[in-house]
Amino acid sequence: MVSIRYGAAGEERPTLRLRLLGGFLLTKESGGPGRDGESGCGDGDFDGAGVGGGRVAVGAGGAAGPGAPGGPGGAAHACPDFLAHSSLACPDDPGSLGGRGSEPLEVPASGQQVLARLALCGAASRSALAGTLWPDVTEARARASLRTAMWRLNGTGSALTDTRDGVLSLSRRVRVDVQDLTAAAHHALSGDTPSAARERLRTAYQVLLCGRELLPGWQQDWVAFERERLHQLRLHALEALSARLVARRLYAPALEAALESTRVDPLRESAHRAVVSVHLAEHNLTEAVRQYETFRELLLRELGVEPSGQFSSMLRHALV
Repeated sequence: MVSIRYGAAGEERPTLRLRLLGGFLLTKESGGPGRDGESGCGDGDFDGAGVGGGRVAVGAGGAAGPGAPGGPGGAAHACPDFLAHSSLACPDDPGSLGGRGSEPLEVPASGQQVLARLALCGAASRSALAGTLWPDVTEARARASLRTAMWRLNGTGSALTDTRDGVLSLSRRVRVDVQDLTAAAHHALSGDTPSAARERLRTAYQVLLCGRELLPGWQQDWVAFERERLHQLRLHALEALSARLVARRLYAPALEAALESTRVDPLRESAHRAVVSVHLAEHNLTEAVRQYETFRELLLRELGVEPSGQFSSMLRHALV
């Protein structure tokens, strides 16, 4: 296990990156190119980004969560080429984790739960944290388990701070991918002014297109709640992002965002309406009708219901 010691005042310590999307992984930055804020694709043209044909498949990767033997598994995910050197590169891309001198750190299962809980839910007292992570034992036993978990985190101790009467939180030196995803989603859903929107749209596109499931295989109730919250936030953000890109006549990335939302949730009507909206904006009526009919057949087969009147009226108005 790599040891990260508490340094003296003013001593520079390595930055830690905590990945929770696609599987737990903690890495230590050891310097090199690609510092925070420097994006390799930032100099490129968002309008002409290689969307559609230029995607490279990468494996899921990641370590197994507590109670999840064998790791998160799941199908391989594809990430756009132009994210390869971005500071916001795909969280599940092994190249993005090691490309800038990052070093994976070994974290025991109990320590993973401590770090993940604080990352997702914020600061917590020792009693509250112990009760959440070990709900089926006595308070004394739970607090003892927390002390043991924190002792086993000695190799990553700088990831935690304990500054206010036993209240624990993540150190400011830890960057969490969930925070990047949440910020990108809020940017996509916000009403930015045109002058500020372009760069934020590019960032939102980069992060949202490469989103993964939160801690797959973890069965805790608090993880399930956060997983569903992030799932719904990402879907709404992808649909909003697609609409904003259509308004800018950036049809290729708009279609990519809309199709990603249908991949994440194939039975979500609003996602399929987003795809149809892109096709109609490009006057591709055949593609719009094909998308509608594909969704209609899927809905009838799976749920025995028809698409909403709102969806069918989109096509009726376009065909008049």
